[in-house]
Order: sequence, then structure tokens, then C-alpha cells
Amino acid sequence: MWDSFIALSLGAVFVLFAKTIVAHRRRNPHGLPLPPGPKGLPLLGNVFQFPQANAWEGYHKLCEEYGDMIYLKAPGIGILVLGSHRRAVDILDKRSANYSDRPASPIIDLMDFGWSFGLMPYGSMWRQHSRTFHKYFGNSAVQQYHPIMYEETKAFLRKVNSQPNNIFEDMKFLFGAALMRTAYGFDDNRKNEALVDNGATLVSRFSDAVIPGRFLVSSIPALRHIPSWFPGAGFKKVFRELADISSKTLQFIAHNHIQAKGETGSHPSIAADLIDSLPEKSDANYATLETIARNVCAVGFVAGAETTVSSGTALLYVLASYPEVQTRAQAEIDTVVGSDRLPLVTDREGLPYVHAVVKEVGRWHTVGPLGVAHSNTEDEEYDGYFIPKQTIIFQNNWAMMHDPDVFDKPFEFVPERYIKDGKIDLSVPDTSHAAFGHGRRNDALFVMAASFLATHTIEAPKDEQGKAAPMKLDTQNLALW
Repeated sequence: MWDSFIALSLGAVFVLFAKTIVAHRRRNPHGLPLPPGPKGLPLLGNVFQFPQANAWEGYHKLCEEYGDMIYLKAPGIGILVLGSHRRAVDILDKRSANYSDRPASPIIDLMDFGWSFGLMPYGSMWRQHSRTFHKYFGNSAVQQYHPIMYEETKAFLRKVNSQPNNIFEDMKFLFGAALMRTAYGFDDNRKNEALVDNGATLVSRFSDAVIPGRFLVSSIPALRHIPSWFPGAGFKKVFRELADISSKTLQFIAHNHIQAKGETGSHPSIAADLIDSLPEKSDANYATLETIARNVCAVGFVAGAETTVSSGTALLYVLASYPEVQTRAQAEIDTVVGSDRLPLVTDREGLPYVHAVVKEVGRWHTVGPLGVAHSNTEDEEYDGYFIPKQTIIFQNNWAMMHDPDVFDKPFEFVPERYIKDGKIDLSVPDTSHAAFGHGRRNDALFVMAASFLATHTIEAPKDEQGKAAPMKLDTQNLALW
């Protein structure tokens, strides 16, 4: 009896194994290898080899060893990291029809973060969100927000005059308030501060949570169903707290700004325009269009505020650390703009050095160093390799912006690399092709940089001997899923 049972069990295992082999051969008929990468462990794959802190640097080191694209595996997932501009163009641009999807993650549900259309699977809802977003936040729409940028920048400079030690905190609310007014016409400073903090928390904590290997539930989605009291289920408390922040943020927005016509803030805004364009509530499309309006405004505010603050923080660090850059930029402003007014976006062409400083901040301190994660909907053969469907794909923007074959002295801050014959050299790569909301953020950062340089000088803190003390610019894992 036992002999029969064992024989039957072994037969079942053999059949399952054979089916797996046949299915793999059917999907990969030419027997192509996966892209190169470090050898992992049986079953666990590379789960212990995923870089955690500053993951973009860890992936770059692996690319230096294995090539400009690498493949790593963990239980249930495969990850492809594109380490060069050539690979990113080949896969994400030329093959965009197959690589425009977004990877599914249980963390999105656990955090109640599915309203961010950047995390939605490619499809009709994603396209509707994307069209609406770019209508209001694309480069062509940026100039209508300039008056708000100017007003908030002036308010920021007044705060710097009265409380210079709070400059980093005040800068955070400069960009947050500008985006709040743009999105909702809303300028309640206390509520602005709470929403800015919530947005920063959601983006940074989500980016940290989706780092491969950080939480086991990413690889084994069924773990989301274990009870909170179960040993090892501490992650559920973490995500429950974040889900509460996400829900409160979105519900505040929905309650105060997207419920009905006439209930937005005191200024013209994207929310007001979207609400005015909604059909009657009896229309079959009303609920969908209302959801899109709410989500687009929320994404534009939450993600935009966090990324712009990161760039602004880097800018202040650079000005304090490189006094010669600050001095040259101030001299250019004095010559071109004078002292009777603050610089405007329209002055940018006449201020190539200040413009180059802003560009170099974006390159040197790459916001979103691993970009937004993509996924392929179908199996793919590429350059002699097999890329299984539903592979998670990151483009290492940080590595591309610090490539010594493209940028001389890539780890030094050199604005001059973007200038040729007294003008901006458009042939030098910048982060515009990869950055979320690049046009809006670049304008806001330029206005802030030029206005601050026209009115203030920032210095590094001094040590006990009166010498400039070393400073450290903290970075965040802004790898957006």
C-alpha cells in the first residue's frame, strides 16, 4: 500500500515538473537565458542580495560587475535594472507597448495608496488619469501657475528674513502652499502644513517599503491575510498607520474640494475647473470622472510637493557648500535683473548660469533615482535574453546622471557643463526625460533659486575654530513603484 502511495506521489511530482518544463519552453522557445546577474540561492533567489540603503548605488555596483542591465530574482518576482540610457531607450521607449504596465504590489493595497494613478495598471483608467494630469500639470500648462509661484516665493523670503534658522522648514511649505493653491485654490496654512507632512510621509515611506527584500509580503502576497497578532505580522501595524494617513489625506481633499460645484477654495484652481467640467450627477460617467478629478489633484500635490522639496533642499546645500557658485550666480542676477525687482521665469534665458545651476542640481541630486517602476505584460526576447512577463523594471536614473562617459567629474557640482558659448547647451543630458512633473518643478525651483540668490546669501555652519563645518545632504529612497 505504501509503495503504491509513494509511487503515485512521485508520479504526480514528475508530471508537475514536466508540465513546468513544457510551459517554460513554450514561453521561451529559443531557450534564451535571463539577463545577467548575481547567482542566487535555491528557492530564495537573490533575496539577500538586494541593496537596501541607497539602492541605486548598490544596483550600479552590480551593473559594473555584470553589465548595463541586470536581472535579480526573489520568490514570486523578477527584477530588471536598466543601468544605461541606451537600455532605457531600447526597452521603455522603443518597446513601450509592452513595458507601460505597473507592477502589482500588496503594499499598494495595504497602504490604501491605489488612488495614485502612477501605481495603477496600464489600461483605460490609467490613460484617463494620465490625460487629465498632463492637461493641467504638463509643461505647456506651467506658465499659468507662475503668479502663484511668485507670491509664495515672496512670502518665503519674508519668512527667511524674520526666522533664517527655519529656512529648510519654510522652504518645504513654500512649495506645498504653491501646489495647494494651484490644485485646490486653498491657502489655509495650518491645513497646508498637515497635508504637506502627510504627503511627504506617504511618498517616502512607500518608496522605502517597496525596496525588494524590505518586506516579505512583497514576495509572498498571501501574508497580507495573516492576523495582526501572529508572530512576524508587525508589518500590518506599520501599513495600517500609513493607510490611515492615506485615507485621511484623500478624504480631506474629497470632502473639502471635490464634492460639489462651488465648494473649492477661494482661488481659481485645477479642482474648480475639473468640477465645472463634470456632468450632472445622473450621468453614468459622473462617478468615474469625479474620482479621476480627485485623484489627479491629489497626485499632483502629494508627489509634486515631495519631489520639489527634495530638489530645493539640495539647492540650499549646494549654495552653502560651493560659495563660488553662489557668488557667480548673484553677479549674473545683479547684471541682468538689477535690484529693483525679483527675477521672473521670463528672465531665465538671460540668466544661463542660474539656469545651469538648477539643471545641475537635478543631475547631481537625482530626484527619483530609480524612476517609476514599470512591468511588461508579455514575455519578451531582447538582445539575446529572455525577459519573463510581469518582470519589475527600474531605470537607474542616478547612474545615468553620474555616468563618467557622459559627464566629466560626475560627482562634482559643475554648472558650467550645461553652458556653451554663453548659452544653455541643450545637447547635454538632463533629468527632464525621467523626472515626474519636470516642467512645473523646474520653473518653481528656478523662481525660488533666482529670488533667493537676488536677496540672500547662505553660508555653511561654522565649527569652533570658525571654519566651515562639513555638511551632509541626506538622501531618500525615492524609487516610485
